[in-house]
Amino acid sequence: MMKRYFIKTLLLICIVVILPALSAAEGSRRDGNWWSQKSELIRLGYIAGFVDGMDLGRNFTYWDFIADKDYVGKVLKSYDNYSSKYFNNLTVGQLAEGLDSFYADFRNLNIPIADAVWVVVNGIAGTPQAKLDTMIENFRRNAR
Repeated sequence: MMKRYFIKTLLLICIVVILPALSAAEGSRRDGNWWSQKSELIRLGYIAGFVDGMDLGRNFTYWDFIADKDYVGKVLKSYDNYSSKYFNNLTVGQLAEGLDSFYADFRNLNIPIADAVWVVVNGIAGTPQAKLDTMIENFRRNAR
């Protein structure tokens, strides 16, 4: 019992102290430049966290409005529609490969990962190339 408590305490200390320090030390924005410097293992872990984070993001959009059943219903329906259209049957590996391919074009390196994911999942879902090209050009223009 004491060993378990010690391990949990040590893990909590790592999470509270070390991870924020690493994050602050890194301080870079998450774009193609960041992506291309990471190992495959880090990339896959990042994408897994990204996808898991989508669920928390969904919850954030309606928690303040839980009493408004119409709003909550619309949010959940929208999330379910988009996530099923773009993320059903999509693996972390496929998404990572798509980002590798997207960022292989140096003109896309300043595009944030969230925007690049949107382009990649649209491409996988069959969005016409002309529409993808317009999306990419808009993201390039707005990238810092």
